[in-house]
Amino acid sequence: MKGLLASRRGLAGLVFNLQRYSIHDGPGIRTIVFLKGCPLRCVYCCNPESQAAQPEVEFWNDRCQRCGACVAACPRQAINPDLSLSSGPKIDRQLCDGCGLCTEACPANALHMLGAWYDVAEVMDQVLRDAAYYRRSGGGVTLSGGEPLAQPTFARELLRACHERNIHTAVETCGYVDWQAFENVIPYVDLFLFDLKHTDGTAHRQLTGHSNEPILDNLRRLSKVGAPVTLRLPLIPLHNLTESHLRTVGELAAQLGLQEAHVMPLHHLGRDKAQRLGRDYRAQNLPDLRGTQEGQQRVQWACDILVTSGLTVHVGG
Repeated sequence: MKGLLASRRGLAGLVFNLQRYSIHDGPGIRTIVFLKGCPLRCVYCCNPESQAAQPEVEFWNDRCQRCGACVAACPRQAINPDLSLSSGPKIDRQLCDGCGLCTEACPANALHMLGAWYDVAEVMDQVLRDAAYYRRSGGGVTLSGGEPLAQPTFARELLRACHERNIHTAVETCGYVDWQAFENVIPYVDLFLFDLKHTDGTAHRQLTGHSNEPILDNLRRLSKVGAPVTLRLPLIPLHNLTESHLRTVGELAAQLGLQEAHVMPLHHLGRDKAQRLGRDYRAQNLPDLRGTQEGQQRVQWACDILVTSGLTVHVGG
């Protein structure tokens, strides 16, 4: 397996997706490198496959042929032997070690491995294939996740490799990492896409499971050293879609000299992913802001508040 070989050669990063020809998450046409591992556990997470810092297996129930090949292949007896799944989940996540043997045995691709180890050269081989598109469109490479700076050394070396080839770089970050992780990549980053999920500490902990103090501290430090930052503001009904939060964001942006914000309306693209990983989707009862006129009006209302603070506001990334 290529990913395992990469991990044995030395420095490697755990990647769960490498998306080419993207027009999101930074300017122009981009390649998005999604790194596994995130310290936060956001209620609405749209990439639940990014949270765990190790490879894991997802199960597509509608593809399963109930043949039992995976049961025979699993050395840890982590696959439910009840092929009808009349009781219990498909995979016992406590027993599964992510070896991937079940995915290799499955004839229908109902079991799929999320996460493989790549070294910098392997990722750059993919990145450089689209160098002409980056030049023509003003695009480049974005590290996303998960939290890409949770793999700080790999992120730094990959960003350095892009920087040395004059490829525009962006990092999408939740901000919840040690300042040193930021400090080590600043010379190689052209744009930080900085998520600000809530300005109130108690509400932030309810939404993500963690304090916002390290996040706000890192945002202030980035501003102080002159790093280029665009705010990313998820809009989550019943959590942060409030006038007080939005006005506090505007005040903070003005204090720090930040000029641009991207609002990210709640969607439910993480729901099926969570189900395939055997996890609860905790935003199930929150309204999708993109699919109804009322939701779109709420998004516009939020944008109007942010604009009054002097921010240039875009919907989406």
